[in-house]
Amino acid sequence: MMTYQTRLAAKALRQGGLIAHQTSTLAGIAADVSHTKAVRKAQRFKQRKAPFLLLADSISTALQQAVYISPRLRKLAKSAWPGAVTLVFRAKKGLNPVCYQSGYIAIRVDGDKQTCQLAKLCGGLMLSSSFNRKGGAVLPLNLQSRMRYHQYIHTVLANVQQPIGKASTMYKITTRTVVKLR
Repeated sequence: MMTYQTRLAAKALRQGGLIAHQTSTLAGIAADVSHTKAVRKAQRFKQRKAPFLLLADSISTALQQAVYISPRLRKLAKSAWPGAVTLVFRAKKGLNPVCYQSGYIAIRVDGDKQTCQLAKLCGGLMLSSSFNRKGGAVLPLNLQSRMRYHQYIHTVLANVQQPIGKASTMYKITTRTVVKLR
């Protein structure tokens, strides 16, 4: 069941806002990947240009981004998602350039239902990154963080779920190999 707060956060995202929210791994920021103003705001908050992770609402949406869905990619996606695993693979063009690094994207179907609902309300994909500034620790999801970064963050969407507390496991899938990046 979708909460009122989730709907408000999705509305903020669709209007170009940046939100702080809990994923199944770490607190993160999210933006509507199709909204240029929101993407620029995420870049300013993170103090970097690119690349950014994508959060998808479903396995289907995530795999639709692939240039080619190899049996290896399909198997890994179905066994790891939803969950705390990010897959990096060659992707179709058409997304915001900050999503790509040498033609590859990093994407996850998160294990947190609220995160998947937000992605769905944003057309299936959200731009995402951990809720920290360059070189800093991940910030807590609280009023103090929201007040400190109010020029960037429109909404802080806290969740009762206990996060894993570490970044997702990340695999890069090429035509020949699967390499664990972290």
